[in-house]
Amino acid sequence: MRKGTSSLLVLALLAISLPACRLWQAASPTAVIPAPMAVGLDIPYAEVEGVDPNLLSLDVYSPAPASDCPVMVMIHGGGWRQGDKANADVAADKSQYFVSQGYVFVSVNYRLSPEVVHPVHVQDVAASLAWVYRNIWSYGGDPERIFIMGHSAGAHLAALVATAERYLEANGLDISILKVVVLLDGAGYDVPYMMDNDSVILRSLYEGAFGADPAIWEDASPVNHVEAGKNIPPFLLFYAGNREDSQVNSQKLADLLTEAGVQNWVVSAPDKNHGTINGDIGKDGDWVTERIMEFLEEVSP
Repeated sequence: MRKGTSSLLVLALLAISLPACRLWQAASPTAVIPAPMAVGLDIPYAEVEGVDPNLLSLDVYSPAPASDCPVMVMIHGGGWRQGDKANADVAADKSQYFVSQGYVFVSVNYRLSPEVVHPVHVQDVAASLAWVYRNIWSYGGDPERIFIMGHSAGAHLAALVATAERYLEANGLDISILKVVVLLDGAGYDVPYMMDNDSVILRSLYEGAFGADPAIWEDASPVNHVEAGKNIPPFLLFYAGNREDSQVNSQKLADLLTEAGVQNWVVSAPDKNHGTINGDIGKDGDWVTERIMEFLEEVSP
């Protein structure tokens, strides 16, 4: 059972002799090497009365044994209104892959719309990152090497928590705890741009998450929080197929990051769609996975 299981469950998948957290140096960028894994499920990072504890919890997957491992934190998508940290396209291949490369992999949940609206989603993400920073050492992770990755709505939240400093500051921390941001086919980096859309369904989705106040839309937009001197980490931005909104907003965010002196790459994935650019990560031979690992090695060797 997942719910309420917060202790480490050790899954001995295959014993190997390579020391934990050195595998990523030896393996090819897309090789998945089965490795001993320790799994902690449904670990609470916050408590709010009346809120389902699962929405304020995270899962940790670690090499076993592990110490001083880099940490990859995954923020799921789902239009700010659905999705879960344990979904197969969020955790299954990604956790096995990153653990095989010597990483601690963390998958986080957050409260969902329509029960909540901005800024609750990003406040929860910031609280989860504060928990990771203060506790991941006990799971073999290095709090000085925290990388975050988000897909779709999760990409928006990753970009926002890494550019709008007040969310981590509310937890007594600084953006500098984040070392790399990987964004997978997000489009919500400029919320007013997305609101100015002929699609009734799309506008309804965004209003469900951000309400009807244009001032809130501006505040929820990562493009409005990029400034030099804020310790914003390097960004790797992917957009899939012919998704114009993702391409336009990814390039807009990247241009602002460049102006602020923040290292970034924008990568087109014409052979991917909105689902596969996320679901294929960690699968054998996936080139997006390889590009992510190259970026991690380049900016945080």
